[in-house]
Amino acid sequence: MILSEFIYGGMDGVITTAAIIAGIIGANISTKYALILGLANLCADGFSMAISNYNSLKDLVHEKKSSPLFKACITGLSFVLMGAIPLIPFSFIQMSNEEKMKYMLIVFSFLSFAIIGAIKGMYTKKYLKSFLEVVLIGSIGVYISFYVARTLKVRYIMN
Repeated sequence: MILSEFIYGGMDGVITTAAIIAGIIGANISTKYALILGLANLCADGFSMAISNYNSLKDLVHEKKSSPLFKACITGLSFVLMGAIPLIPFSFIQMSNEEKMKYMLIVFSFLSFAIIGAIKGMYTKKYLKSFLEVVLIGSIGVYISFYVARTLKVRYIMN
C-alpha cells in the first residue's frame, strides 16, 4: 500500500515548507526569500526523503512484495507536490504585511493538510478522525517554527 508513503512524504513536505515560511514570517525576513528557500528545500529534501525511504526499504525481506524504488518515488513526489502548496501565494504575490503572510500560510497549509487528511480518510473510512489528526499534527509543526523564530528574533535581534 502506498498510502503510508504518501502521508509520510506529504506531511513532511507541508510541515517543512510551511515551517520555513513560518520561520521567515516569525523573524520578519522579506517574503522574497520564502519562495527561494521553499523551492530549494523542496528539491533537496524531496530527494532526501525519497532516497532515505529507498535505502531503509531495499534490504528488508518483508518489503520485497512491493518495489522499494516505487515507494521511494511516492514519498519524494508526495513531499514535493504537497509541500509546494504552501508556496503558491508566495509565488505570485510579494507580501510585506506580516498578518497577510500569516493568513496566506495558514490557508494554504490547511488546504494541504486537508487534502492529505481526506485521502487518508478515504482509505481508513475514518474521515473526521483522519482529517483532524493530520490538520492538528501539521499545524503544531508549523506553529513550533513560527514560535521559535519569533522568540529568537526578539531575544537576539531586537536586543
